[in-house]
Amino acid sequence: MINHHRRLRMKFLLLIIISCWYYNNIRQRSYLLRESLLHPTLSPWRRLYEYGDPSSFLHVTGLSREAFEMLLGVVFPPGHRLRRRRRGRPWSVPMDGHLGLLLCYLGSQMNLKWLCLIFGITPSACSRILKYILRLTVKRLRHHPLARVKFPTEEKMQQYAEMIRHREPSVTDVIGFMDGVSFTTECTDERVEQNAYYCGYDCDTMVNNVFIFGPDGKIFFCAINYPGSWADGTLTARFFSHIKQRIGRHKICVDQGFPRSGEASGILVGPIPERSVRRLHPALHDNLLRLSNVYTSLRQASEWGMRGMQGTFPRCKKRLPSDRVKLRLVIESIVFINNFRTHIVGLNQISTVFNPEYEQVINLDGYDRIRQYYLQPGDYETDEEGDDDDEFDDEFD
Repeated sequence: MINHHRRLRMKFLLLIIISCWYYNNIRQRSYLLRESLLHPTLSPWRRLYEYGDPSSFLHVTGLSREAFEMLLGVVFPPGHRLRRRRRGRPWSVPMDGHLGLLLCYLGSQMNLKWLCLIFGITPSACSRILKYILRLTVKRLRHHPLARVKFPTEEKMQQYAEMIRHREPSVTDVIGFMDGVSFTTECTDERVEQNAYYCGYDCDTMVNNVFIFGPDGKIFFCAINYPGSWADGTLTARFFSHIKQRIGRHKICVDQGFPRSGEASGILVGPIPERSVRRLHPALHDNLLRLSNVYTSLRQASEWGMRGMQGTFPRCKKRLPSDRVKLRLVIESIVFINNFRTHIVGLNQISTVFNPEYEQVINLDGYDRIRQYYLQPGDYETDEEGDDDDEFDDEFD
């Protein structure tokens, strides 16, 4: 009997020790509760949507009211109804709140808790709505004529070439501007995947993307969601055959990070590297430098496109989710909405510069702000005997 009571006391003491150990190892978490939020009908978003002035609405969402209503009609066509979920409460916000939440998510670097304060919803509802509207937006805009990413036809390529020729008469066959960009992502537990997406240059987990902008400001080709350890040249080898089959006699302006020799010769064009300037034949020196400066000027269009996309959708600058499906949905939605916004709202530097009406601006003296990056014929002199070339190679090898 005594041994029985002793065993009970030992079990009770062991239970207390395990309970204390378990309690000390529990992470103290805090949550945003429903009682701390305004009702969705009284939320700041509802106030902006119903009473906000056009300037404030454009500043927050990136779209004018007319463009927002058009996009709302595309994502939620007439007759579309939000399905009631099998379990739990119905949707907390209406259809305009769904689209507004997506635009505020893509157009900011806020965490979900701050979006919850703006829309008056809990974090679980916010995450659920974002997952739903991301899939629906990509599905609706993938084939929409104002937002889709489609390689131009022969007639469209001729129109693009004419728009660029109007600004640079010496270039008659360039139809677009290609550049790459890397986005930071969250780390993943998958060892092989984490190793592939780790970029040694940036010392971070990245995802690489390549975009081609047309002179109208829209993206007509993109390669997204590739490992961050791949350089632009390696990534180009994956999709170059697709471009080569469709581009015909036209060309795409790129920077020095993309290949321009071999199979890409005559299709991808760009500025001449400074190292190659010394090796130019004297008879071709001045003409090729002049053409290189033209390509340097044209290549700025890809920088305008990247800045316009990342400036309108700062979500690109924040660490994106590691889930490849959700990551692809986020990037695709940014690309599609960027094309839609460029067509309806405008406010795009590329379309402004290559608009024929812009000629009165570019003809002003001293407007060229990148002249410092041009190669001047007198800066580099060729040596027919090749002595200077050897010194040049020794300096950079």
